[in-house]
Amino acid sequence: MADDQCIPLQGSSACGGSAGRQSGDEPYKRGLNTKIHLAVDASGMPLRIIITQGTRADCTQAGRLIEGLSAEYLLADRGYDTNAILEQAKNQGMEAVILIRM
Repeated sequence: MADDQCIPLQGSSACGGSAGRQSGDEPYKRGLNTKIHLAVDASGMPLRIIITQGTRADCTQAGRLIEGLSAEYLLADRGYDTNAILEQAKNQGMEAVILIRM
């Protein structure tokens, strides 16, 4: 027989819980967010890290993130897909590979 007991999880509205509250004392409070921009080597070891506000666009940090680094490839997601970043990568001898999910 299947266990049909409802187990409340954070953010889950399936079990009812407190009406209209996600966290804290204020309704729909999302909190402060941060982004971690990370440059790694071929083994995945960190070379450089930049921490920004969650509302800051990824592409605004890429220049600082790859400045002075040498690599064969620059692997990035579409948040870093700008002409300026592609040009900088090319000038530093990197072939840019932008990952796009469908």
